Amino acid sequence: AVSNLCLHKMGGSLYDRIMKECESHISATLESLVGQSPDLVVFLSLVEKCWQDHCDQMLMIRSIALYLDRTYVRQTANVRSLWDMGLQLFRKHLSLCREVEHKTVTGLLRLIEKE
Repeated sequence: AVSNLCLHKMGGSLYDRIMKECESHISATLESLVGQSPDLVVFLSLVEKCWQDHCDQMLMIRSIALYLDRTYVRQTANVRSLWDMGLQLFRKHLSLCREVEHKTVTGLLRLIEKE
């Protein structure tokens, strides 16, 4: 199905739809961390789980849409691979969730201080 869409010059539309779905999901997932555990170690474990799930999901999307990644993405300037697009969206929405970003950075710095 992905290859058919790409062969019929619909790779751009497919890529845009995948990106919008990923962005919506990533935003909702990170927003769900707002107000979670005040314990920074517990909070970091929630963030780590969120990150692991994100990576697993992006690998699944990439494997399903591999043809898109290997054709449309490589042939089109300024279009990120599906993996890189997922990383960029995760980074973007993490920085938009100020509380989540702050607690993550603070928690990581505290863990480094303990070592």
